Amino acid sequence: MTLSGYQYAIEDRLSIEQRVQNAIEVDSLWQGPVLGPTIAPKKHLVFVASDLRNDGVNSVVKGMTESMEGLDWNLYLLDGKGSKLRQSAALNRAIMLKPDGIVLGGIDAKFHEDTIKTAQHFGIKVIGWHAANEAGPNPELGLYTNITTDAEEVGDIAALFAIVNSGYKAQVVIFTDSNYSIAMQKANRMASRIQACSDCRLLAIEDIPLDNIAAEMPTAIAKLLNQFPNQITHFLVINDLYIDFAVPSLTASGIAAEDLPKSISAGDGSHEAYRRIRSGKHQLATVPEPLFMQGWQIIDEFNRAFQGESHSGFLAPVHLITRNNLENIVLNVGVYDPDNDYRMAYRKIWQ
Repeated sequence: MTLSGYQYAIEDRLSIEQRVQNAIEVDSLWQGPVLGPTIAPKKHLVFVASDLRNDGVNSVVKGMTESMEGLDWNLYLLDGKGSKLRQSAALNRAIMLKPDGIVLGGIDAKFHEDTIKTAQHFGIKVIGWHAANEAGPNPELGLYTNITTDAEEVGDIAALFAIVNSGYKAQVVIFTDSNYSIAMQKANRMASRIQACSDCRLLAIEDIPLDNIAAEMPTAIAKLLNQFPNQITHFLVINDLYIDFAVPSLTASGIAAEDLPKSISAGDGSHEAYRRIRSGKHQLATVPEPLFMQGWQIIDEFNRAFQGESHSGFLAPVHLITRNNLENIVLNVGVYDPDNDYRMAYRKIWQ
């Protein structure tokens, strides 16, 4: 598989290590908005979920629900159940409910562009969460704003961590899913970073669909270990799920634990990922999203939209979770929740 890459000047080691350290550090300083309109009264929102079985979607909903406590707002959930057909039906149902605002929760806005335009026609504000590749407003798709982390920055930090962890001699295999453009953004950036490191080597790129990981990963891992014996230092993956299904094959390989590839995930942050990182086995790091905080941000962005103001422009900084900073994870629910007083900051804006 061939990836189109970016060209970088090779940074000095001090600069690279500082970037990695900045991503690992727990920043208690609120970097989001401090000014905005007071909260609008009596608003009705509908959250159209890609799949309510998805922990990420559920955590965003939890953040929204928490932020609405004490407000005269209500939230109705519709479940797309992982099917584009069902998601389309749910979005049409949402419009029929005549809400003030609709959230596209992990649903591809491009696929539903015409339906979103219909919502706009009825004066409904639409905000995306992971509904497009880029964060921020997207008038062409009908999105007041889209909330997500910077996919290329996430891929960059994951690759840089592998480079530093290997002593600038990383031998890498990348796992991605070409069905998703955001996954390819991450994979492109990771590949470019590895290729820009003179003593590193990109051994292979494995294109395995997320919905077929369970079936394909055992064969892929066996093939890679045979093709590159004692060579692979790191797996770079676009989602922790790849590691979930790599571990059994790695364990059964008979290779000593210290000689097995170490994995770094460019996005997700699951229960299993945090368990592996804590144990020090198989996974070194993940780049999670602040899901509860993003739920609060959605409410703040809607409040701005309802009152004719522009979006806040806030983009959460990329954070790398390693064994040394796991204390910043709400372990009982497996969510990265920044200790930056974002709840207080938003309440202060709305009061």
